[in-house]
Amino acid sequence: MSILKQVALGRQGLHASAEGRGLMGLTGMAGGQMSVYGADDETESIATIHRARELGVTLLDTADIFWV
Repeated sequence: MSILKQVALGRQGLHASAEGRGLMGLTGMAGGQMSVYGADDETESIATIHRARELGVTLLDTADIFWV
């Protein structure tokens, strides 16, 4: 059951949720070598992703870091 608005991506029929979920805080950065948010909890991380999907999130941001 999606409760989030879906938006079109281009003209090829692809859609994504208007809101996304950043995943950087769920694991350590740089392949687990750096911990910014404390200890990883795999069970909680997986539950968070499943709940986001239940709410209709289809945009999952997996970037470790953004460079400006």
